[in-house]
Amino acid sequence: MHPDRIYFKKLKEEISGKFRQKNPGIPENLSEWNGKMIEGFQNDLQQEVKSAISVRWFYNHIKADNEEKIPRTDVLDLLCKYVGYSGWGEFVLKKKGEGLDNQVHQISTGKKDKSKIGMMVLMVIVLLIVGWVIMNRPANNNYGFCLVDSDTGTPIKNAKIEIRLFKDNESPQSLLCDSNGCFSLHSAPGKVKFIVNAQYYHPDTIIRTLPVQSISESIMLKPDDYAMMISIFSHSDVKDWEKRKNELEAMFTDNAMIFQVDPVNKRAMEIFNKEEFIGKLTMPLSSLKNIEVTETWYNGKQISALRFIQKEDNK
Repeated sequence: MHPDRIYFKKLKEEISGKFRQKNPGIPENLSEWNGKMIEGFQNDLQQEVKSAISVRWFYNHIKADNEEKIPRTDVLDLLCKYVGYSGWGEFVLKKKGEGLDNQVHQISTGKKDKSKIGMMVLMVIVLLIVGWVIMNRPANNNYGFCLVDSDTGTPIKNAKIEIRLFKDNESPQSLLCDSNGCFSLHSAPGKVKFIVNAQYYHPDTIIRTLPVQSISESIMLKPDDYAMMISIFSHSDVKDWEKRKNELEAMFTDNAMIFQVDPVNKRAMEIFNKEEFIGKLTMPLSSLKNIEVTETWYNGKQISALRFIQKEDNK
């Protein structure tokens, strides 16, 4: 608030008092005066001090009642003369002598005190909210998961397993399994999603709502029988080549794509179609030996794409 605003307010009270001596029915508060009353005040001001104010000025400075400013000093001088003072300076000096400046100080101090109290209350509320959030924030727990073969019910041990954990607004995280095919998830209770890829098993997307207490759970994975058979074929000496060829024919779609991948950088180094791959795999002197299938894609019940690496012959 403007520091001299309290004096201007007092001046308005004295203006109202003087004008109401001649017009008793006029409201005490100047901001409640209508157009006809303002016009009457303009005429009285003209008669008393030989000057006047505009209706626009009255609306801007009286009805608007802006706490941050007061009118120009020349206009204040005019209004002070109307109520019997030589000017604004004399009016303020006299009101200070009457103790009005103490009222200003008390009002200012009171506002500061209220502001301080308000800030303290706000700080207490913030601290209470922060404390409540901390106390009620769910703690992270360890949740255990073990991968199990759905056909045999046995743990999937010593397999190449990839776990990809997905959380909202975060990049995927990779988790490792131990030699028993188990892994731990350190997380707060709530919904989680992860994808499990285990060699010679179909990948699966797991969605769980983790409880407040820690748990251990088995995750069943379906074996990828075709991928396992292909690997076995490449490692074994089978005499009935024609039977093996017919079995492989049934495993692949007609337009299947097979990628041989570099075992070091995992990039494709050769591409086979269905006929080429089966031909090389079923030849008695085949160059495709010791195959390790790394990924398979299915269309229905047949393989539509396959990635493999060829391990060195350990003779």
